[in-house]
Amino acid sequence: MQKADFIITSDAVFTGLADTATPGFVAIKENKILAVSDSGKNYEAYKDEYTKVQHFGDALIMSSFYDSHTHLILAGMYKTFVNLGEAKTEEEAAKMVGESAEAMPDVPWVIGFNWYHVFWNEKKLPTKFSLDQYVPDRPVFLVNAEAHGAWVNSKALEICGIDKDTKDPDYGHIDRLENGEPSGFLYEAALGLVAVHALQFSMDMEKTFAKKYMESAVKFGITSVNDMQPYFGVNMGNYETYKALEDDGELVIRIHSAADLLGDLEETLIWREKYCSEKRKIALLKQFLDGVPTTYTALTIEEYSDKQGDTGTQLSNLDAIRRKVLEAHKLGFSVRLHACGDRAVRIALDCYEEAIKKYGKNEARHGIEHIESIHPNDIPRFRELGIIPSVQPEHLALTQKFEDNPYLSRYNGERTKYLWPLKSLLDSAGVMAIGTDCPVVDNDPFLEIYRAVTRLHNDGQPTGGWNPEQKLTMAEVLKAYTYGSAYGTHREDELGTLEAGKLADIVVLDRNLFKTKGEDIRSTKVKLTIMDGKAIYEDEILV
Repeated sequence: MQKADFIITSDAVFTGLADTATPGFVAIKENKILAVSDSGKNYEAYKDEYTKVQHFGDALIMSSFYDSHTHLILAGMYKTFVNLGEAKTEEEAAKMVGESAEAMPDVPWVIGFNWYHVFWNEKKLPTKFSLDQYVPDRPVFLVNAEAHGAWVNSKALEICGIDKDTKDPDYGHIDRLENGEPSGFLYEAALGLVAVHALQFSMDMEKTFAKKYMESAVKFGITSVNDMQPYFGVNMGNYETYKALEDDGELVIRIHSAADLLGDLEETLIWREKYCSEKRKIALLKQFLDGVPTTYTALTIEEYSDKQGDTGTQLSNLDAIRRKVLEAHKLGFSVRLHACGDRAVRIALDCYEEAIKKYGKNEARHGIEHIESIHPNDIPRFRELGIIPSVQPEHLALTQKFEDNPYLSRYNGERTKYLWPLKSLLDSAGVMAIGTDCPVVDNDPFLEIYRAVTRLHNDGQPTGGWNPEQKLTMAEVLKAYTYGSAYGTHREDELGTLEAGKLADIVVLDRNLFKTKGEDIRSTKVKLTIMDGKAIYEDEILV
């Protein structure tokens, strides 16, 4: 019998095959799981004098987290440049940008994230003038908290050639002053007019962003991600950069890239073969169908309850998306479509159904991202078509207080029962993937877990949870955050559960989540993160 290099034991081992955690051990040999027991801790048969054994009491041992929806480079940028989330006014945010510009004088573009006028004291869109006051001579590009709008200064507009004669791009809008001049705020696809200039980086800079993200990820027990690369005309993720990181031994997460669905798919097929290892894969194709309900850009079947006649804004040429889904399916690519509104979800399902009917079911495992609302008639179609719901539970608590959540005014009547329909989707599809949408929200998995099992806002409201029938159990959430995400990229035979022969990607938490309630879930910390059989993060305080 082979002997383990490393054995970890606990009173709470969650293999992902059952619905609870039990006493057991995991034995690791090189980069694989050698043996697992969830019915006791008798590991002596796998131990010799060279085996390291570590006991973790009642801390939960489980498969490491697989974030099914991350914008990796954007997330790294978010952790590098100024975070405007604490600003309460336009002036305060602009001043923070000025300070950031002074602190980083050699960076050509002044970049920032996470501002949101909805959360400011005066809930008005900002203009270029406040930024010009603090940064008049360098271009500024600031992505809002939803990542569907950008605030820029006059220098950025000048460099990008955006003036009063510039027409709105398809699926976007340039906000304007009374005289027709651009105000400095760009909606949806219009932000791409600046992004193509602002988001161009050297490989060294991209490595910096990736390392910043990975440093955070491993502390949260995340060892695999789906990297959603298309961002309003920019492909945020360089395959050569990821390869260089792996070649240098610096890649400590598995990156499953989602390339542009609207790109050259024959070329992407070549890339898929060229850029492929156990840690790097081009696994998906992705595009946007709509925006978000907050800005009335999610596509809805019925008009918004608080905006008569408005049913949202498409973010792509829907006919082009339909044709590309057909081509992708024929080539065996798995597709992910961003769809927040119920009409967008229906369009996505229609595209997949047409492709399956035309070319038959194949190895493609298509999914829909977000699904913040849905028509009840479309819920059974997930099972019928084999579509994976990929959700981000933390988004349901957009505001600190439940009473301030804009979804309460955007929707009314029966439609409110189908907002973030997590349980209904899981019951239909039989499998679910969970992610964060980082950097739209932090990549902390314990926020997502807390939100999915409680459906509470941070004020503890509404009592019993928002649409409590849509809560997930702890086992359901953890399986979705591990096995479900792995299933979506055909890696369930390697990742997602603790089983002999699978890759040794494992996390040890500081508590047993199956015995943790309410707010305490959000306080969970990681003791140990193992990837490929090696400890890549160890909290010296907790271990």
